[in-house]
Amino acid sequence: MERWDDARGQATSEYVALVALVAVVLALAAGLTSGGVGGQVLAGLQRGLCRVSGTACPPPPPSLPDLAPCPVERTTSSESLDGAFELVKLGRSGTLIAVRGSDGRVSVTLADGTTAGGEVGLGFKLGTGGRHGVEARAGVTASIVSGRSWTLANASAARAFVDRHGAKATIGGKAVDLVRSGCSILCDAIGWHPHAELPPPDELYMGQGAAAKLEAPLGLATLRASGSGLLGARLRRDGSSTWFLQLDTAVGADVELTPELWAPSLQHQAVVSYTLDAQRRPVELVVHTVARGALGGMLRGARGGRRAGAGAGGALVTEVDATLDLHDPQNRAAAAAFVAALRDPLGLARLKRNAAAVREQIARTGAVDRRTYALSSTAFELGATVALGTQLGGAFVRTTEGMRLLTAETRLPGLPFLPRDDCRIA
Repeated sequence: MERWDDARGQATSEYVALVALVAVVLALAAGLTSGGVGGQVLAGLQRGLCRVSGTACPPPPPSLPDLAPCPVERTTSSESLDGAFELVKLGRSGTLIAVRGSDGRVSVTLADGTTAGGEVGLGFKLGTGGRHGVEARAGVTASIVSGRSWTLANASAARAFVDRHGAKATIGGKAVDLVRSGCSILCDAIGWHPHAELPPPDELYMGQGAAAKLEAPLGLATLRASGSGLLGARLRRDGSSTWFLQLDTAVGADVELTPELWAPSLQHQAVVSYTLDAQRRPVELVVHTVARGALGGMLRGARGGRRAGAGAGGALVTEVDATLDLHDPQNRAAAAAFVAALRDPLGLARLKRNAAAVREQIARTGAVDRRTYALSSTAFELGATVALGTQLGGAFVRTTEGMRLLTAETRLPGLPFLPRDDCRIA
């Protein structure tokens, strides 16, 4: 019996040593994680081991806001009005974006856009004797965008805000504001105040960009390809700022199945963001990518120079955020070299080298969030073209998109991708 007690005591001592070793390993792993996530995992395992070994367990640590909330729902409503005079095109747009986070708060953005550019036809012949002809169209536009954002405490407050101010993101609302600004003294005298005054925004953003597109018919289909770039900044009330470069590419086709039109497409977006605090010190570098494959359909009708259409579509959207903490000196040096290389569009070898250094730092010390959304969309289009010696045309387009989070996972330094169970609507 004494031998059995000795063996059991020895086993207990070895088990306690094993528990201590596991605790040390987990503590090291916790040190590699951010925001206390590893500490929560370590505490849970410690409590389980303590119950098995019969030793006293420390009290559980308080719950911490370890990671940033996930965007669980996103709604985008956009209206645009475009006009064409021969080869010259002008456009104006308004967009309302509402993003609901897993913490229950909602960010509402009112954005404006102005575009100007041109479009030309490119005709060429194929085959022996030039029997087959194809005419492609190419266009280039420049754009200026701006917007204001507010963060509301919950969905009810966001709905009230949109009901009160959302008309400012519509073409009709912009027209009313334009008329109102032109008769300020008279309108003040008669008490005409069509829209409530907006409160001070939590964030302002502005940017300038350019876009190019190419369309070519091929039988019953029209092939489309486009690319655009946008350089801008976000300025916050606390004095911090984010400077960003956004690149978009898309390829797709419009397949005519009269009177139906099907429009499959593949779209990709990449955004590099560099954030500074109020003292202009680097805070973080974020590489944000979006990939979507969409399939939409539209019913269209045309008579004379008039046309109208309405359609809907759906897709799966994958978003990835790779974040590098710039409080770390090595991360800050890699990010600074990368941002400096972005300012030199001709130094491709340098840019490639510095991008590889940032990618390596993200793999070693960065955090990566990956999310998948279900996307639904609707569109309405109304346009007309008139030829009176010159070509005049215009089009009004309204689109609505809704995104709902399906899955979310995070990879912290030293760990594999783990599901974000906290990414649900609060």
